[in-house]
Amino acid sequence: MSDAHPPAHPAPQPPAPERPLPLPLACGAGLLMGAADSVPGVSGGTIALVLGVYERLIESISACLRLPTLVRTPEGRARLARALHFLLPLGMGVLAAYYVGTRVLVGPTESPGLLRRADTAPLCYAFFLGLVLFSLPEPWRRIGQRTGVSYCAALLAAVFVAWLVGLDHATSAPQDWMLLPGGALAISVMLLPGISGSLLLLVLGQYTTIAGAVHNLDQGAEVTRLLIFFAGVLLGLIFFIPFLRYLLRRHHDLTLATLTGLMLGSVRALWPWKSHYDLKDPALGRMVNVGVGSDWLWALLALAAGAGSVWFLDRLARRIARSGH
Repeated sequence: MSDAHPPAHPAPQPPAPERPLPLPLACGAGLLMGAADSVPGVSGGTIALVLGVYERLIESISACLRLPTLVRTPEGRARLARALHFLLPLGMGVLAAYYVGTRVLVGPTESPGLLRRADTAPLCYAFFLGLVLFSLPEPWRRIGQRTGVSYCAALLAAVFVAWLVGLDHATSAPQDWMLLPGGALAISVMLLPGISGSLLLLVLGQYTTIAGAVHNLDQGAEVTRLLIFFAGVLLGLIFFIPFLRYLLRRHHDLTLATLTGLMLGSVRALWPWKSHYDLKDPALGRMVNVGVGSDWLWALLALAAGAGSVWFLDRLARRIARSGH
């Protein structure tokens, strides 16, 4: 008989790395996220959560931020390769959809987009309302154990965001230096399901400036504004992503409960009928008006279309989950 004895507890095995997401699916997820990020009141993080790629997104960005450390080892380089394989097509989809989305919603000065027209804006907001409202169960069902703390966190987050989106929008054009903190705040908010980065830019008075710069790249001043804004985005990624990654790893259920509350509170921003419309600015005046317009039937149909889009996204998320795991 051998004197060797097997260990009482086998050594834990490292988790298998996620399979690369197929290129068309990663690009498609980016298109949907970019379209959402171009819409005030809708969060690209919400779309990532609905599609089931949210935590992969955070981990991939975190890996790229640790580039100097990871390139030193074969395992680190493999992790970077997986992150880039996911982020590059996703990012191209986000940029393409954001450009098209802001073109359609805001549009150039001579041809106002859908959100700058009083006849189409209520229908757009009704569609967005259905999209977000019927997405609420997605983060909530991912909570492993719902406790009283979870319900309190969700309630407080919902109240906070409902108060935030009810603030008056800034109307003056921002100075260029303000675009740096604006970019940092926007990307931090944009990665949180439930809070719209575009909505935050509206509150800061920067949405029209950034959307206009995207569609006027032939002007040097607009390019400078975009560079300042993207420098702020980079700062936001560097400082915010590690904190969010920590919350998802150490306080997963509480974080998802808070995110659910953020989504619920953001619904206030999507009420179709605003108190007034300013056709020169996509902020469209005050965010909330309890009245109902004469186009309520079309608004209900648009809301139903948003709900149907959630159903489609859920089917797409299932396909992504099967491909990625």
